[in-house]
Amino acid sequence: MKVFKYSEYIKEELQDTPESYIETALAQLKKKLDKLFDDDIDKDPNKVLSPKELEKVDSKKMSFKDLGIRLESSELSKYSKLYDSLTIKFSDDNNTYALIIMIDIKEAIPEDKEEDFDIDDIEKAYIKFKKYDLDTFEILGQLSKNVELKDINEEFLIDLKIELDDKFSDEDEEFEIETE
Repeated sequence: MKVFKYSEYIKEELQDTPESYIETALAQLKKKLDKLFDDDIDKDPNKVLSPKELEKVDSKKMSFKDLGIRLESSELSKYSKLYDSLTIKFSDDNNTYALIIMIDIKEAIPEDKEEDFDIDDIEKAYIKFKKYDLDTFEILGQLSKNVELKDINEEFLIDLKIELDDKFSDEDEEFEIETE
């Protein structure tokens, strides 16, 4: 009869759960995005650009303050079994916006069981970006995209807001009736 040592049974590498990796990744993203909104508070509070001035400014040089954007809230949700999410709510003078960033649990499962897994290995996220009327809270438009987690930054959010505003503009377009 062969005697086995206890240490021979403990050979597997222990890793955190996929949920904990996702929670940490979303918490880091939340901290990064909250800081972007906080950085704009330090700038001149009376300097909000008009629509004509905004057209002249490159989106890479714009800030949330230039667009008159204020952070309303940001919170993590871990209630879904498949998708943990981060919800960022912000508003400007006319509308309010909700950005929901979801990470599928499959993104936090290591492909190679032998290699160490890190939160930087979580690459993809799914976003929903919604625009609401500030007075009635009626939804005015929505965009959904699969994105790289590392690409979510101030420039990305500004471009996303401009895309949503252009696509679902609440300005009345000229109405013409063509007659012969």
